[in-house]
Amino acid sequence: MSEPLALPAELTIYTVGELHPHWLAWLASRGDDDHTELDASAVAEVDGAGLQLLQSLAHALARQQRPLRLLRPSEALQRACSALGLQALIADPAGACA
Repeated sequence: MSEPLALPAELTIYTVGELHPHWLAWLASRGDDDHTELDASAVAEVDGAGLQLLQSLAHALARQQRPLRLLRPSEALQRACSALGLQALIADPAGACA
């Protein structure tokens, strides 16, 4: 299994434009790897655009029957997901916090 992609400290409207193509290239490089993991421990600032990008990634992977798993989601990311009803992003496939 390859290394997880490390999410940046800022996951906001100001960074999603540059992150999106980078994430697409990262996904393409993974081939058929069933484990798609992102290290979310460094996220200090997140807004709706950042969560929308994560949700979009999760949906794209789900269409390929590949789960997205956020490892060690930061407190900021957990609060933002909870505030917008996106707790599924911070839960592993078994339903427990990753």
